[in-house]
Amino acid sequence: MRFHGFRRSIVPALFVFALGACNDEPDFGFGDWDAQLDTVTLYSVDRDEYQGLPSAYDIRFTRTYRVEDPGSTGNWDFALTGGDGGPLSLTPIGAFFDVENDAGLVLSDDTFEEIENAPSASDAYTTDEPVVIEEDVVYIVRSRSGSCLQFAKLEPIEIDQDAGTFTFHVTANPNCNDTALVPPED
Repeated sequence: MRFHGFRRSIVPALFVFALGACNDEPDFGFGDWDAQLDTVTLYSVDRDEYQGLPSAYDIRFTRTYRVEDPGSTGNWDFALTGGDGGPLSLTPIGAFFDVENDAGLVLSDDTFEEIENAPSASDAYTTDEPVVIEEDVVYIVRSRSGSCLQFAKLEPIEIDQDAGTFTFHVTANPNCNDTALVPPED
């Protein structure tokens, strides 16, 4: 019986907290953050020999997915396509499914270190078609829709057209709706 009263008082507080989680304020989330530079290899989803290997990437949780796994649909932002007769490309999830989605990519001629912010304009991002991977180009990526958007930058390390693989460095801002790609203290 005592827990019943506790439950009544905590539920409104959790509801108010959850409403705050959906705002557009860039300071919601973890606040200060450290840049974590991860190295990721993706395998072309178009190559049968790579079935069972990661071909998609999720910015929010900074992890790879095998697109053919049950339950992976909708949990990643872009996948590696091509390499089997076509150029290797990063393809946003919106190009695979006929749904409105915010996951997208922007190409930049700046170096990885020079890029401090992601574009905030939605129309700057390619969201529904493949983006061919090029050397000496840095990619700014935006996560798919959800309770908030997150941003990251990635730099090609190795593009192996013949093998159908792509290895890159990536750093992501863990904060909701914050376009900064460099931590506040840097």
